[in-house]
Order: sequence, then structure tokens, then C-alpha cells
Amino acid sequence: MEMSEIEKQEANDITHSRVGEISEADQRLCGNVVICIEKMLEQLPQVNAKCSIYRISKELCEVNRKAYTPQLISIGPIHCGTHKDLIANEPYKLQGFINFLRRINNNKIESMEDLLKTGAVNILVEKAHHWVKKARNCYATPTNMMDIDEFVMMMLVDACFVVEFLILKFDCDHPDCKFFQIQDNVDISFYQGIDLHILYDLIKLENQVPFFLLRNLFNLIPKHDVPMIIFSFGDLTHKALKFRLVRKYEIDLYKEPKHLVDLLSFYFVPLPLDDMQNKHHGFKNGEEHRWIPPSITELCEAGVTIKKAENAKYVTNITFKNGVLEIPPLHIYDEFELMLRNMVAFEQISAGKKNKYVIQYVLFMDDLISTEKDVRLLVEAGVIINQIGGSDKEVSDLFNNLCKFITAPRSSHFDPIIKDLCDHCNGRWNKAKASLKHNYFNTPWAFISLFAASLLILLTILQTIFSAISAFPSA
Repeated sequence: MEMSEIEKQEANDITHSRVGEISEADQRLCGNVVICIEKMLEQLPQVNAKCSIYRISKELCEVNRKAYTPQLISIGPIHCGTHKDLIANEPYKLQGFINFLRRINNNKIESMEDLLKTGAVNILVEKAHHWVKKARNCYATPTNMMDIDEFVMMMLVDACFVVEFLILKFDCDHPDCKFFQIQDNVDISFYQGIDLHILYDLIKLENQVPFFLLRNLFNLIPKHDVPMIIFSFGDLTHKALKFRLVRKYEIDLYKEPKHLVDLLSFYFVPLPLDDMQNKHHGFKNGEEHRWIPPSITELCEAGVTIKKAENAKYVTNITFKNGVLEIPPLHIYDEFELMLRNMVAFEQISAGKKNKYVIQYVLFMDDLISTEKDVRLLVEAGVIINQIGGSDKEVSDLFNNLCKFITAPRSSHFDPIIKDLCDHCNGRWNKAKASLKHNYFNTPWAFISLFAASLLILLTILQTIFSAISAFPSA
């Protein structure tokens, strides 16, 4: 294919520039541009493949900013010193820090003077110094604006506060099994009535410290002060979070989480589907397809029975067998949206999160719930327990809004179930039954009208029969 005249001219210009035909002024200009670009490249932060704590995107923040931003306590570098209300609560974090120092020193520290004499702070800082590089690598946002001293101080105070708070939360939920309590330096009145709101701040993605740091600090507590029912820091967090956030469901800690938001996402790791479902879902090898299930209303119209999974151990234990769709119960409480939003944001942003099970679950439930009627049917079945005091429409809107700005995976763990639901609804008899219900039994008045019309036709037929009999009396 021949070059156009313009392309030939451009090629000529490039050739001449290569042989050094450029003015001194142009050379200075090019040199200045090169210097500027080199400075920009030097200042560009390196891509950190190991990071796990991120800033939330602008689009997600605009949907519900409070769900992502700390309201009482800032943890970690992202919101450190950013708001006067958060700064005002810094002394409570220092109280937790002092309490932790006393705890790891067997409560031998009676006063601030004793605290300084023991060298406990020095020992703790020396230990933490070895964790700094690994901790800094956990943040996607560069922490270079903090010098090493400031970062270590922030990291220690915040992490010690989190450990102390989880111990306090565990003690409140298990009054018969107390940790070694130290309350002289802690203003307990601060926590009364807002302990749950502090917990909500601790499960926000931008408000995290690495899990390994919390675990290392917890392991410094003398073993004889730890209740027998606590085996590890993961066990403590599970028991402290379980009361409110995940209710009765279990968790498989098959690996150490990155932080508390990652830990919560472990509750949504599903068990493998049984062999029968895997065998008959009808997918071809390597097939990737985004299956969309019918709504709850459409399933009910097609004869599917919606049932609460009474003894489900995991929140994702959803099954469809013999025309019965069983779903583990969901408690819709105040922090439900906050918890799911931060887990979904973490999976959406994190490149290392391969199996985005929370997103898969939220998308599946969003597809099932299209309108407030779907919510009402789930409430009647005992699948949804609405504890926010709102209407069915508010719950429906909650699920529908959770998926905004979220990229759906091409395939999902729930695809075999979804395909079976679609096949059931597309069956000839089930499809006819659904159409009949939708067109003639969708409201009580429609049913009454159909019944009245049928009765009128029946009476008309009977009248015709009786008239014929009377017109031709038997001899």
C-alpha cells in the first residue's frame, strides 16, 4: 500500500530531525521537557503488588460516603489527622495503648512514671521496627509523607487500640469469661452506647492496619491471661465480630487474612456444590457465561418453593433441589450495608483477590430481588429478617444499590444453581403456570374477577341446559 503525500512529508521531517537539523532554541526546549519528564518519573510511586489496603473510588464514595469514612476513630495513615472529630478522640487510642503496655507487663505498671522506668515502650518500639517495611507495603496509598518515626508511632498506637477494643468487645459479649482486666487508664464511659459504632469504623477498608501486626501484638500477651476459649487472634476476632456482624454463621480460616475487612469476606467463601449439581449443570468445558436468575416473584409464579435454610452453617449455602430453593437467613441490620459495601469495594479494587465471592453473592441476591414484592416473599419465607425498621422497598433498594459501579465476573459459583432455576422456569408446564399466575392471579381482584366470570359462564351453561329440558318435556 503506497504512502500518501502527507505521510511522506512527515517521514521526511523525522529523517531530517534525526540528522541533527534542529535549532539551539529547540534543543533547549527539548532538554527542559526531558528534565521535567525525568522528575515526574522519579516521583512516580512504584506499583505495589503486595498492597491490600486501598482508598475507595470517588464513584463508590458518592453513593454512600459514610459507609467508607470513619466517624469516630481513625486507624492507619489514610485518615490520620484529617478531621477534627477524629483528632478529638485520639486520647482514647492512647488510653488503649497504655492499657496494652500494662497487659503485656503483667499489670506491673502502676503509674505513668513506672511505665517510663520499665522501658516497656522502648521494647515494644524495637519489636515494631522490624514490622515497618512489611506494614508499609500493605498500603496502596504511599506512606512516604510520614517519616519512619511518625509511621511507627501511628502503627503501634492504632494497632494496640484495635487489639484492646476487640478484647473489650469480647468481654462485653462474654461476661462469664473475662480477660485480665485493666480499667484504671481507660475511660469506659466513652464506649458506652457507641461501642458498635466504633466497631463499624474498624471494618471500613480505608481504616485498616495489617492483620499480621494485630496478631503479633496479641501474641505478646502472657498466655495465662488469655481465656481458654481463645486459641489465637483470629479466634478472638471471630468471636468479637460474630455477635452482631455475621450472627450464627461459621468461618474457615484456611489462610491468614490481610485485615479485618478481608477476614469478614471469608464468611462468604462457599462450600463446593455437591456432585449432582456439578454433573448436571450442563456447562461446556471452559465456558464462561454470566447467568442471570429469575426474580423471586417469577420463581414463585413458576412453582418454585422459597424456603429458609434452617441449619445452614455458611451464609452461601444456597441450594435448589426438587423445586425448592433454600437460602440461609439474612439479618438486615443497621451495619449490614456498611459491611457489604466495604467487602465489595475490597474485592473490586484488589487485583490479588481472584475469587470474588462477596461480589458473586451480592449479584446473585440482587438478581433475585428486583422489587419490594420479592422482598416481601423472602420475608414471609423467613429468609430476610428486616431489623432496620424500614419498608420492603428500602431493603430492595439496598440490594439494588450495592451493585452500582461493580464489575460483574464472567462466571460465578452460583451459575449451576442459576441455570437449574432458569431451566425450571422455562419448562413448558412451569412457563404456562407462571403466565397464568402473572396474568390472572397476580392480585386478589384479578382472581375474584376470574372466579366471577367463570361462575357466570357456568350459570349460563346450566340455564341453557335447564331451558332445553323444559322445552322438550319427557313424554
